[in-house]
Amino acid sequence: MGDGEDPHGRIGELLRIGKVEEVDLAAGRIVVAVGEIRTSKIRWLERRAGATRTWSPPSVGEQLLLLCPEGDIEGAIAIGGLTQSAFPLPGTSARELVEFEDGSILAFDPENSTLDITLAEGSTLNVQGGSVTVVAADGVSIEANVSITGDVSIDGKLSVTGDVEADGDVKAGAISLKTHKHAGVQAGAAKTAVPE
Repeated sequence: MGDGEDPHGRIGELLRIGKVEEVDLAAGRIVVAVGEIRTSKIRWLERRAGATRTWSPPSVGEQLLLLCPEGDIEGAIAIGGLTQSAFPLPGTSARELVEFEDGSILAFDPENSTLDITLAEGSTLNVQGGSVTVVAADGVSIEANVSITGDVSIDGKLSVTGDVEADGDVKAGAISLKTHKHAGVQAGAAKTAVPE
């Protein structure tokens, strides 16, 4: 560092606080305002960008830190995000979460060992490709109307408190509910035997 050079001013040129003005999702670039200065379209720092990749673009109005190599704001890299009153913190406890723009939340509470997925009204949860295995020693409880397209196999007992309806046949072993016949039946008030 030469004589008369201000180290604080130099650091101020390397690190600046700015606000996102434009997001180009297709290009993966943003424009950041630092006072009256505007950057060109610059990159932002993602958590991972190799064989494992993350994608969480900044949003317009988000405040972040600019790292400006050699003080060059045009070559800056955005490191976000900084908390601000326009976007208040979504939590006040050890419960870690990601809150999305529509209000949907993915959260884990380490104190209660609880993982929560809260979908905003009108949102959809999609699971695609591969297979899904759920191992829950304490059981699974679903409170919803469930529609399934495809075959269902159950390895265990099935208990139903309501009615069971079927458009097709129902079989117990090789015995068809629709087509089985009873032997030893007499006309009149006699009752049939147990299905054979």
